[in-house]
Amino acid sequence: MSAETVHWMTVNSETGEMRRLYADGAALIATGTRAPDWFWQKHPLIAEAHATPAGVDQEAVRIFLAQLEWPEAPETEQPDRPADMRLSGEWKTDRDFWAAHPAVEHAAVQQLLGFEPDGDCWVVELWLKG
Repeated sequence: MSAETVHWMTVNSETGEMRRLYADGAALIATGTRAPDWFWQKHPLIAEAHATPAGVDQEAVRIFLAQLEWPEAPETEQPDRPADMRLSGEWKTDRDFWAAHPAVEHAAVQQLLGFEPDGDCWVVELWLKG
């Protein structure tokens, strides 16, 4: 896992729900398949995304959220072809976040839980609309 400093922000004082953020305010760092140029700018839940190369056809993207809540995504069928993008990162994410992108046909998220919150991580595969 990353050695980056993180902090916690309360997003709902009534329920005590908290959100984990990196020191610069990024909510997620997604590493994996290089996204099409328009992908991060078109995501309605992302205020900013800063990509840096992370290997051949790979990138690491710091994601800053435009809002902290998103609608529940409808169920979709996984297409019968390989995923267009595969990303991974620390902590947690959910299918609803990725499926909110208007170009995502299907999102499959695998959440991997460690013994401590710092060991939690995720992998998402995205199929883009044709």
